[in-house]
Amino acid sequence: MTTSRMSLSRSARGAALTLALAGITVPAAAVPASPAEPQSRACAAASAPYAVGTTTLRTRSRGASLQITVAYPATSNGENAKPVCRASHLVVAGHGSGGDGPSAARLHTYLVQQGYVVAAPTFASGYDFGGYTEDVSRTITKVKRSSRTGGGVLAGRVKDKAEVGYIGTSMGGILGLALVDRDGRDKRIGAVVSKAGTAMGGSFQGAGGPPLLMINGNADTVISYDDARQSYRRVARPKGFITLDRVGHDLNTGGDPILVESSAGFFDRYLRGRKAGVREIQKSVGDSRIATLRSAW
Repeated sequence: MTTSRMSLSRSARGAALTLALAGITVPAAAVPASPAEPQSRACAAASAPYAVGTTTLRTRSRGASLQITVAYPATSNGENAKPVCRASHLVVAGHGSGGDGPSAARLHTYLVQQGYVVAAPTFASGYDFGGYTEDVSRTITKVKRSSRTGGGVLAGRVKDKAEVGYIGTSMGGILGLALVDRDGRDKRIGAVVSKAGTAMGGSFQGAGGPPLLMINGNADTVISYDDARQSYRRVARPKGFITLDRVGHDLNTGGDPILVESSAGFFDRYLRGRKAGVREIQKSVGDSRIATLRSAW
């Protein structure tokens, strides 16, 4: 296994873990609307960056109602906006302990603008990561079924057979590692981005899991940076670890677009199969004032 380190500056661009995990607040882009369905709802042609449409789904998970906020490429911003005539890869977004599904969807609208459908469940309190992995699986099933057989704005808008991405921050980042762990995997998930997260406990088994990108600040006082690096070492390739120098748990990058550019490049590579996605990650790190990369692609 080979690893590489990159660092360049640019002028303008579980057990012992304390679960005081805050929801991360990062400026979000305007949300684009999703593509229309071939079955019952009209759609319209458009090109990226798309507007962001939103809709709400509900499903049953662990004996309770699970609310899912879905953001999709659309022709205008807003609830139930007319979708774009395209089928998109699905990415599930996990929120921090102080957040919810709507906030996670807003945080990741940049993915919608580039043609992904983002589905963000609102998790129950309690740090039940085993339960949250089930919620993610139920979310995938519900959204794909709504695209395949539903008559709403999502009908025909999600690639039914394609692998799914996952992205999460803080508590949601820990959940990302739980989805890489052998005991929590859903085989439909083909790429995971964990921001400000780590694996819980000593039983983590990451070998054989989906491709993983971890993004952690080395000044994080909530999630141990050293623990995060240890978790990364226990995952098989392809994988990457971005260190944000002097950045804390809030992932405040001071306007540096590394979070957006690196995660979008990662999903382009490992969901869409575009080999240029890795180069996009490397370029975003190279252009960054604060980021370094260790990788084994």
